[in-house]
Amino acid sequence: MSARAPQETPRPVWGAIFDVDGTMVNNHAFHQAAWIELGVRRGLPLDAEYYRSHIHSKDNTAIMENMRRNFGRGDLGNDIAEEKEGIYRELYGPQVRPMPGLPAFLGQLRAAGIPCAVASNAPEPNARLVLDQLGVRDLFPVVLTPDAGLPGKPAPDLFLAAAAGLGLPPASCVVFEDSYSGFLAAEAAGMPFVAILLGANPVSLPFAEKALVKSPDFTGLDAATLERALFPPR
Repeated sequence: MSARAPQETPRPVWGAIFDVDGTMVNNHAFHQAAWIELGVRRGLPLDAEYYRSHIHSKDNTAIMENMRRNFGRGDLGNDIAEEKEGIYRELYGPQVRPMPGLPAFLGQLRAAGIPCAVASNAPEPNARLVLDQLGVRDLFPVVLTPDAGLPGKPAPDLFLAAAAGLGLPPASCVVFEDSYSGFLAAEAAGMPFVAILLGANPVSLPFAEKALVKSPDFTGLDAATLERALFPPR
């Protein structure tokens, strides 16, 4: 009787869920510039400090609630945010560049067959602008934003819906994030996260301590190494 050849252990199945702004691209300066330009047009006291304290990493619903409260302007409608997004896309559209190392890392995920999703606090047109300009839209069959009617981060809903869209349990998905709201959302969803810190607001740094990996960008990140960290050999 011939001995049976040892069977290979099947690779674990896991997914990658990406934030967009500040993670896939280092674009916060363009958001800040767009809000400041909006302030000039609308006579609102929007400056760099207000952006860092009350806008950065928040979705537009929270941003507008803050403005109405902070400026005593209950008349400010969501058209303000829509106007800002138009300014932002005009400014940033021709300038979209990937975070360093991102193309190579996405290539690793594609080659390994790792399913990918986007879960972003950005409006959906902004997220799709980045995916289109980077030429990676086909890699992300699941793209979720608050436009889908889900609460934005730090609520975990976007990440949980992304995992469901990939057909995977939350614990088998790795989140790639740059902001405290995203780190908190990943924790609340029960997902390990990688902190991308090149353009991170200093306020976010203490919240990155529980990250599986902390890195300025995607340079040097390795999908196989992440897989081993997620599913250590027994």
